[in-house]
Amino acid sequence: MNRGILCPGYQRPLRWSQKYEKSAQGTSSPCVLATPNTSTPVSQCLSPSGCLGQLAPSRTAYAFLEGNGYETSKELTQPSGATEQAAETVPLACPSVNLRTAERLSPLAFRESVHFVQCYSGVLARVLSIYDGLSSPIRAAALSTWRRSSLLFSAFKFFVGLYRAGSDSNSPLRLAVDEARLEILNQLSANLSSVTDQVPAQNLDVLLVINMFGLSSSWYDLSDLGLEHYTVAATVVREGHVITPRNRRFFEEFLVYWWMMLSFACSPDSCRTSKPPTLSHRSSTEPRMPHPLTGVSPESQVLLGMVARLVLSQRRMVLEQDTTTADAVQRSLANVEMARHLEHELLSLQLPPADLILDPGDPHTSVLDLLNIARAYRESGLLLLYHAHPDLLTDQTHCSAPLHATKSAANALEPRRCLSLAFDILHLLGQISPTSGTRTIEAILLVIVSGELSLRADFALAPTDHATIIAISEPHSHATHHDNSEAGIRQAVLQARADVIARFDRIQAILPFNTIRRMMSLVFETWRLMDSGFNVSWVDLLIRNKWEFLMI
Repeated sequence: MNRGILCPGYQRPLRWSQKYEKSAQGTSSPCVLATPNTSTPVSQCLSPSGCLGQLAPSRTAYAFLEGNGYETSKELTQPSGATEQAAETVPLACPSVNLRTAERLSPLAFRESVHFVQCYSGVLARVLSIYDGLSSPIRAAALSTWRRSSLLFSAFKFFVGLYRAGSDSNSPLRLAVDEARLEILNQLSANLSSVTDQVPAQNLDVLLVINMFGLSSSWYDLSDLGLEHYTVAATVVREGHVITPRNRRFFEEFLVYWWMMLSFACSPDSCRTSKPPTLSHRSSTEPRMPHPLTGVSPESQVLLGMVARLVLSQRRMVLEQDTTTADAVQRSLANVEMARHLEHELLSLQLPPADLILDPGDPHTSVLDLLNIARAYRESGLLLLYHAHPDLLTDQTHCSAPLHATKSAANALEPRRCLSLAFDILHLLGQISPTSGTRTIEAILLVIVSGELSLRADFALAPTDHATIIAISEPHSHATHHDNSEAGIRQAVLQARADVIARFDRIQAILPFNTIRRMMSLVFETWRLMDSGFNVSWVDLLIRNKWEFLMI
């Protein structure tokens, strides 16, 4: 509907308004482009000689979002002499402007509009995907539908404003972000009331925005988990609503990542998300395009989420309830059985071979990076499980190298073996490119690892223990770079802490949000208490402080 209301955050023609800017600020703000870690001033991004060559997504990008209006680059460029197409549906300032009655634009103005949307989609592809480039389905969907979807255009404005506000703690953009958020909520409310009656392309737009907007709720408000949006998205995906099988798989994996993060954020009693999303069947021999959030192994994230739900539920019971009641004892026994089941699932989890994984086309994120982050998720699930259930380490039938140890030595080696596993996870992450987009899903792994990096003397690996012998015999093990004396292990822990901090800094450079700062505070407080002699877990601190937020 054309209400003739100007959008307060922007001015025409597609220029960032100075209304909310500081008067002393004379330089252009950065604009994220197709390649991660690349910044370009908005003025350059809007120039005709800027980045037109990078705009058209390849057909590979539609391995997930196929059909339903998500067409290729013919939507992105204006044929010579086709002034009608240039004027057809160019979003000018905000969704209140009717896209089909917008004034005619010259070819130059059209190209500038495309550049502006390119900057928007660059932010989305950077913060909501583990890879960017021409094969990013988020970038492809954004660039091919921006002219007809005012909802998606509102999402662009919200995410860019939120990103810029997060990058600058003194940013005056909060009001503009608030207004963009209200635009999205109003449009989602209107669209969801008739989602089953809409054409498939509109359903896909609505579902994409619900997932992106809801998953990022904690970026706007730490206490907002986006539960209502998750429930709606899960319902729409489950009921179908003319979603193709391939698109359904894409959104199922999106929900898997979201569900995993909710497992760390809310108690089972207050969250109606106890069961993970069901994944559609996929042949083990079928070539696969990596998902923007689950990568090459959504199964590893499902298992990590199940471990998190089990561990947090168990710790809440210990901290908040009487554990001597019959009901508590029965629940504890059930938790042990579930822990054994999850351990078996994690140890038997098979990752797809590298030759079946399609290259996403991101020069910063290789297929090897995607495999390593999947392995790190698998091992982090084991680490979190073993920390909460150290008795599992004494059962040889549920252990495998490099975690296997003789039963006589296992009882005394449980915390030490967890430390060795933490070193291995850091080593896996260290093999990933420093500029890889997988950084965006790495923070939760660093929190899990940090819980084992204690400087207490009784955590030092003894030079003759069986776990160390096995660990140093593994060529991939982090422990091979350090001696196994008490002083050597202490130095290794200090180095591991430095690695965790450095990796958090790299993550915050790409995700400048309060969620990352809260996770770093959690890690530092855990280390402080452990160094003071307290036998404390970061999970306990999370529960006691009532910190419920999505760790992304």
